[in-house]
Amino acid sequence: MKSRLFSLLFTLLILSCFNANGQYREIGFASSASMGIMYGPVLDARPVVKWGKSIHSVRTFRVDRTYMNYNSYQGQIYWNLSSGMFFGQEWRKPVNDKLYFLHGPEAGGYFSAGGNYISITPSVRYQLGVLYKAGEHLNIGLATPLSFNTTFGKSNGEWNQSGMSLGFFSETNYLILTYSFEKKK
Repeated sequence: MKSRLFSLLFTLLILSCFNANGQYREIGFASSASMGIMYGPVLDARPVVKWGKSIHSVRTFRVDRTYMNYNSYQGQIYWNLSSGMFFGQEWRKPVNDKLYFLHGPEAGGYFSAGGNYISITPSVRYQLGVLYKAGEHLNIGLATPLSFNTTFGKSNGEWNQSGMSLGFFSETNYLILTYSFEKKK
């Protein structure tokens, strides 16, 4: 029952991303942007959808940190999976005809599971950054989140773990590349 309700709500949420009132849309991906040497995937692409009445105010949906690992080592099997989603609002104030200051809240979280544990991490963030219109349809953004996270963990059948963090520019910056298009009236 819970999985059906979740599936229904998730489907309705995705369909609302493409509501009839939205005149402006963007699709693309977000990737971790860092300086220096970084351990991790070369292209850490996460899908992003943005929509609204104009470029100045858009709603956002982003899939984050989704992966599945399966490993067999010396007769032992290890597995884990993780997924995250964030929904938000982004406001863009023009600095000039191609550059915008962007800011806005987003909420979401992560779910991780493996062997005998489950972890749920709800998160609230406030994005700050810039957006550059590199062409008529190509947008490049750089944003950094101010974040508040709390984590709940279940291990060996008991919810016995919890944690909380508040970060000011402590999470990875995002490099966002989107293709924009507008409905013609």
